[in-house]
Amino acid sequence: MCISTETMKDIELSLLDFHKISNNPLPMLKGSFPELSFLRMADADIDEAPFRSLVNYNLYLLDGRDHCVQITNNLSDATAVVIAHK
Repeated sequence: MCISTETMKDIELSLLDFHKISNNPLPMLKGSFPELSFLRMADADIDEAPFRSLVNYNLYLLDGRDHCVQITNNLSDATAVVIAHK
């Protein structure tokens, strides 16, 4: 499953002010985008450049199409979004 540019923009907009409510945006994201998979990780645990850097979060895309999951910057290869609080 690929993630569209429009869906990614909607995710980013959803996160812009979310830090004021809670430090765990996953329930909100899973409720708003039930067709997608989201993971929460510490930003320090990821050695790749983020796909997008927001004020309070870095967003990474995961490609899980093969046996090994890897970070990608290609929306058409993305199967999940990693949310990393800064």
